[in-house]
Amino acid sequence: MTRLRQLIAWLGLSVAAGCTGSQPPPAELSGLWSAGQAACQAGVGVEFGQEAIEAVYEDERQTLFLHPQYQVEALGDEFRVRISYDLPRVIGGARSAGAHGVVVLAREGAAIAPVSHNLVDPRTGAARLRIAEDPAVTALTLTPCGDHPWREPLRGRSQL
Repeated sequence: MTRLRQLIAWLGLSVAAGCTGSQPPPAELSGLWSAGQAACQAGVGVEFGQEAIEAVYEDERQTLFLHPQYQVEALGDEFRVRISYDLPRVIGGARSAGAHGVVVLAREGAAIAPVSHNLVDPRTGAARLRIAEDPAVTALTLTPCGDHPWREPLRGRSQL
């Protein structure tokens, strides 16, 4: 019986450890990403972080998506990542949003772009698909700033 209790406690801790804490974004999404070279030169773009995906405007940051959870679906030329994120809480609204957002980004040459954007409520099974006139499509159609292996090979340089 003691052995069974230890096993149950270990399983509970394993599940809790896997569900808590955030994970860093995949290495392919590191650095600043922008709509073009002029925006890169101005230091304006999007950064994929562990705690949030943020819009960067020189010295100012604005949170686009909170608590992203990255799930890489494919690597290399077919790079594809699914990002689940928390919906913002409205002051005076419900204590829990219940639903969460899911955006899938895919590599297009040296850029990334959303191929789907859903709002999913696991309590009801409802899903709302957004892609036409979705502001996330504009905000997340990006190219990397600086050196990046998708744009040019990093000849002789180590990749971290």
